Amino acid sequence: MGIEPLMVVGALGGGILGAAMGALPAITLWGAVLMITGLAGLVGNDPAMVWNIGFNPLFGAHMVYAGGAAAAAYAWSRGVIDTGLDILKPLSGFGRPDVLLVGGVFGVVGMLLERLGTGIGIPTDNVALSVVITGWLARLLFDGQWRSNRKKESANEDENWWPNGKELGFLVVLGGGVGLASAVAAVKMGDILIPFGLALLFLLYLQMGFNGAPWHHIVIISGLAALRGNGSINAIIWAVVLGILVAIIASCINKLWISQTNSYIDPPVTSIAIGTSLIIALSSAKLL
Repeated sequence: MGIEPLMVVGALGGGILGAAMGALPAITLWGAVLMITGLAGLVGNDPAMVWNIGFNPLFGAHMVYAGGAAAAAYAWSRGVIDTGLDILKPLSGFGRPDVLLVGGVFGVVGMLLERLGTGIGIPTDNVALSVVITGWLARLLFDGQWRSNRKKESANEDENWWPNGKELGFLVVLGGGVGLASAVAAVKMGDILIPFGLALLFLLYLQMGFNGAPWHHIVIISGLAALRGNGSINAIIWAVVLGILVAIIASCINKLWISQTNSYIDPPVTSIAIGTSLIIALSSAKLL
């Protein structure tokens, strides 16, 4: 699939919608769509249909979520909101057309980046990679002081990027447990979109104020590893190892990229891009 002019126009609207809804509500609702998409894929066995349902401008994270996150950073830079990390807040409530239009522009950029990455064959999840790139672009444009702001904090806090013993133990158990369950579920269903969609819906609880850790990045990487390895024992073991690894990666990135900033570059999505590349590498090396 190349770049369709209609998709460019649609991506503009999708980015505006993401800004209007707020990035986090948008990606959470995407979870419900992905569950339906996964079921449709199992029934219809039509990859093009799956893409057209789950990754169109009304739902696709590389357009809607990317636009919402970038708009939040821009809104903070213009004094509209207190922090650009507030990706939960629907930005339509402020009545600022410029904020929504910034979301639209980044929706287009996200869509073009995904099409480019897929077209040239970058070995990763190009939807996830496009979200990471647009996040960094928004940071460079709207949060230019992020590095100096981090340096204002104590050196001890800045250097504390690796999880301590208790945190590391938690991440190992969470990543391993969720990874194991996700691997077996993906093999049994022959699909990963349904478990991934369910994991995204869990974000609703975090938006309600409950304390918890996201796990959608673990679900999709472990499930993909298990499916890529055809559900073998070796694949399940790798799925668990990768589940632990992406849990740790997301935690480290959260401390390195998010603390003392005002622009959100999604740590779980970043770990999905990295984890997918690792799966492709393992598969190419015939280890998976």
